[in-house]
Amino acid sequence: MPKSYTALKALKNNSEASLYIHIPFCNSKCSYCDFFSVTDHSLMSRVLDKTMEQIAGYIDYFGIKSIPTVYIGGGTPTSLPLTLLEKLLTFVGKLPLEGDAECTIEANPETVTSDLLSLLSGSCINRLSLGIQSFSNHTLKTLGRHCDFKTNFLKLELIKTKWQGQLSLDLISSIPGQSVSDSVEDIDTAVSFKPDHISLYALTLEEGTPLARLFSDNPDAIDDNVWIIAADHLEVSGYHRYEVSNFALPGHQSKHNTRYWKLQPYIGAGAGGVSTLHDGEGLFRIANVPDLERYLAGSGLLCGAETEEVTGKSYIFEYLMMGLRMTAGILKSDFHNTFGREIADIIPETLSNWKERGLVSERENEVALTKQGLLLLNQFLLDALSELE
Repeated sequence: MPKSYTALKALKNNSEASLYIHIPFCNSKCSYCDFFSVTDHSLMSRVLDKTMEQIAGYIDYFGIKSIPTVYIGGGTPTSLPLTLLEKLLTFVGKLPLEGDAECTIEANPETVTSDLLSLLSGSCINRLSLGIQSFSNHTLKTLGRHCDFKTNFLKLELIKTKWQGQLSLDLISSIPGQSVSDSVEDIDTAVSFKPDHISLYALTLEEGTPLARLFSDNPDAIDDNVWIIAADHLEVSGYHRYEVSNFALPGHQSKHNTRYWKLQPYIGAGAGGVSTLHDGEGLFRIANVPDLERYLAGSGLLCGAETEEVTGKSYIFEYLMMGLRMTAGILKSDFHNTFGREIADIIPETLSNWKERGLVSERENEVALTKQGLLLLNQFLLDALSELE
């Protein structure tokens, strides 16, 4: 019989868990985005209240005693009016945060003001993640962004003078019409502001988005080599690659995302938010409905969320999928402690084949994809899945 979430009540497995808060509001919708977000703000206050109620309920029910990381994403969290944002941050600041908790909030450049930065500086937030995406006006137009080079540059100048916390910048590469020099120039401009962390994503044309419809008849519109060269340039610029798309100065890797990739417990609140908890045998996932009306109408702790058990081979596959995204790879000892078997006994053919081709490196206690292997992560996972089955 499938487990109910009631089996997780106050389990010690989840006494330390991170917190993700999904704020599903944007001022406008970008043409490439398939995350759940809306531009109608009429339900904003009610959704925020429901989200905070859910967070409090989760923390109490699942017995969460300490929160090492918080990530407020979306959507665009900073599209909230300052009064509502202050209400949320005051609430978060009273949660059982660890003393050195990493607390991140996402923002788009057009929402950054002196008042916003003052509010963030006086709150629990100590890490700002800014969605720059590009500094090229042509590329920004392609992405459907409602800002331009001047806005991005001026907002970063403001952040440089007003913000004392960590700064992470998001960039996108391999955009239709973007040349290698365009992407490298984006990186050089971003690096000139000395952010602690840069995420460089390769554009994916997500089905159903305006950008995907625009280029559906042109499969060659995206040139993967642009991203590959841009990523190399980012490393040459002093940013260490620690995950497929994430680069950081020493000591500034995202603690929150690293916990995701290591499948450590976290709760996700808000419409569209997802939680992953440990139930003693595997993972227990709770996915909130990505619909504001249904989320608000949902009753009980889960607010109408769907649940899923991830056990057995599915758990092993997810462990590989997430762990091998990181350049450090997987610890053999952790794999054995989790599954009671050696990784080499579970996917021996895949590991042997990829090692022979120089795409997997193996040390005493680590298995990782090489730099070239990371470019082929999806194929590795297909090979591993075939062997698991």
